[in-house]
Amino acid sequence: MKKHQAKAVIMAGGQGERFWPLTHKEFPKYRIRLDNRESLLQKTYRRLLKIYSVRDIHVVTTRDHVRFIREELPFLDRARLIVEPERRNTAPAIFLSVSLLARDFGEEAVVSFFPADHLIKDERIFKDTLKRAVLLARKGERLVTVGIEPTFAATGYGYIQTGSPVQGVPGACEAARFVEKPSRRKALGYLKKGNFLWNGGIFTWRAGVFLRAMKTWAPQIGEGLDLGSPAEGYGRLPKISIDCALLEKARNIAVIRSGMDWCDMGSWDMFLQKSMHGHFASGPSHHRRSRDSLLLNYRKAPLVTLGVSDLIVVHTDRGTLICKRGFSEEAARMAEVS
Repeated sequence: MKKHQAKAVIMAGGQGERFWPLTHKEFPKYRIRLDNRESLLQKTYRRLLKIYSVRDIHVVTTRDHVRFIREELPFLDRARLIVEPERRNTAPAIFLSVSLLARDFGEEAVVSFFPADHLIKDERIFKDTLKRAVLLARKGERLVTVGIEPTFAATGYGYIQTGSPVQGVPGACEAARFVEKPSRRKALGYLKKGNFLWNGGIFTWRAGVFLRAMKTWAPQIGEGLDLGSPAEGYGRLPKISIDCALLEKARNIAVIRSGMDWCDMGSWDMFLQKSMHGHFASGPSHHRRSRDSLLLNYRKAPLVTLGVSDLIVVHTDRGTLICKRGFSEEAARMAEVS
């Protein structure tokens, strides 16, 4: 994929309440440094820089988060930063981004969207997946999403049921339907059937194809924004995800099957189960005979564990989370009282 042929947009918003005590209003999820070096946002940008040129990578965020983006990506050109007047979920954010890029680069521009806080290990497979998605988006009036081959019966991810194969692009299928986060029983069934993929939250389309689809399937957004003064009408747009506003309704959705090692940081549990294969420790720590646990220490004094298993421990200046595996999603409740 030639660098000048496509645009990338990183979606950086939200607070990640399920990652208490580490995340909060002043420290959104994409700023997490699991390795004490690069933030999730910095990892995402670096990954894209191996595919796109600097001028083709944009970031969309809210006005309140601009200073965080500046701190994380100080080299990002101001012209590459798309600012929402206020937070309205992914559908308005993506619509604003595509509208501006279509105005500047034309409706034939292929625009891909990437969450700022996903972990992807195998960048070779990631690059191949994106190449196929862009190829498919160029071939016709299709909205393309990426589906991840599931490795376990996840209940924290949405799923995409695949339909008929799309000729000409390896691993491409029609998207039969989108499924919200399932029960354990249903997730096991999806895994067994083999025609369900995790919804990777990565989208690719030609700008004009997307704008026409929004006018058809989500007119309250697709016809409700004046680019001349977006701040005036933006607050009246519905707060809705792109899945609910468009992808679950449109008839021209295709999915690219990918086997990349991918993790949507939905909770501490999900990170531990999918990304680090059983046990992970970061920060000053000593752990003896400890297994199947997540141990994160963001303070100078060491964290010591002896003979523990199935624990999640996150130690910060704001507080300390200690819970059994399987309970970390309840950390969001702690964010309300801390």
